[in-house]
Amino acid sequence: MESKAPVYRIVIAQVVVTILATLVLLAVDIEKAYSVFFGGITCVLPSWFMAWRLGKETADPAKALKTLVRGEMGKLFLTAVIFSAVFYWVKPLNVAFYFMAIVLVMLLNVFVPLFEVLVNARKAKKV
Repeated sequence: MESKAPVYRIVIAQVVVTILATLVLLAVDIEKAYSVFFGGITCVLPSWFMAWRLGKETADPAKALKTLVRGEMGKLFLTAVIFSAVFYWVKPLNVAFYFMAIVLVMLLNVFVPLFEVLVNARKAKKV
């Protein structure tokens, strides 16, 4: 399970950032707050699905590739469904804040592992 832990840490970071940004914006404007929330959810749920798919361990490379491809296809499908549902049902929606949240949460896919590498490198220097 340790090899999969970074994937789950990314999803947890995405949830935390989504909730914090939503709470901060509740003090400013409720429309912006729920737009950010739905933008975050548009990324968090597919990322969780992908993390769950990657959690299925296999020693067979063909099965591992199949799991990865199914995970990516499912992630793409979920993203499209959530995206469509938000634009269909959420009225009014602050589109700028919705997309800013999507970009912010997507960037965590890069910054969480980068932060972990930097922390681990610093720990290695101290030893």
